[in-house]
Amino acid sequence: MLAFGNRLRLAASVAICGLVAPIYADAPAMTIIVTAGSLAKSNTVPATSTSAGGVGTYIGSFAASSLAWNCNYNFTAASGADYASQSGSVSMTNNSESDLAFAMTLSIPTAALQQMTGLFNGSVSAALVTSGATGGIGSMGPNGLAPMWVATTGSSAVSSLFNSWSTVTRSSPGVSFIGSQSFGGAQPSLPTASFGESIAITFNFVLSAGATASFSTALAGVGIPVPAPSALAVLAVAGIGARRRRR
Repeated sequence: MLAFGNRLRLAASVAICGLVAPIYADAPAMTIIVTAGSLAKSNTVPATSTSAGGVGTYIGSFAASSLAWNCNYNFTAASGADYASQSGSVSMTNNSESDLAFAMTLSIPTAALQQMTGLFNGSVSAALVTSGATGGIGSMGPNGLAPMWVATTGSSAVSSLFNSWSTVTRSSPGVSFIGSQSFGGAQPSLPTASFGESIAITFNFVLSAGATASFSTALAGVGIPVPAPSALAVLAVAGIGARRRRR
């Protein structure tokens, strides 16, 4: 017969694992949403290739119908029932003749089908790039009071980076490195109340005409299943039994 402690662990495992959703067989499609001023555009991007382990590669560009801006991306991403990650580089070029306020979101779905808490980590490095087309003159700054980088899972906030930063300007062609920030360590360790049906990164910034905002970024999370009421009942009864045995 199983020892009491082993029976307890087995009961909890069965109650939790029975709720786990199947992982994606292939890499999920990435969604890119760009709002520039009062106009918004969305694009669903399938993986250009997928590894045997289900990690997708996403390489391409995405432009406004008016050609007022152009987004280039090079990402890898993967997700399943209790994990998700996306990392890579993305840049936005303002092709218009005036400053534009951008909100740019990149998200991937998860296969989570149950309530879970989560552990997350993330990072971003940002730079302003100017060219000879504008004489090297350009700027990149905050979009109102919004952080430069915001991570979410489903409809829940995960964390934000560059919550307070100042406008960066250039007067000659080249690159101005704005900085790097991160949270959650090398492995996801920041506790969150939710691991939702998606994970997403949103960039907020104002970019001058002819300038490019460049980012290297990553976000990863793991889900921790919340035991179903039946599993909690099993654990409660087992705990009472354990206390009686110790007496």
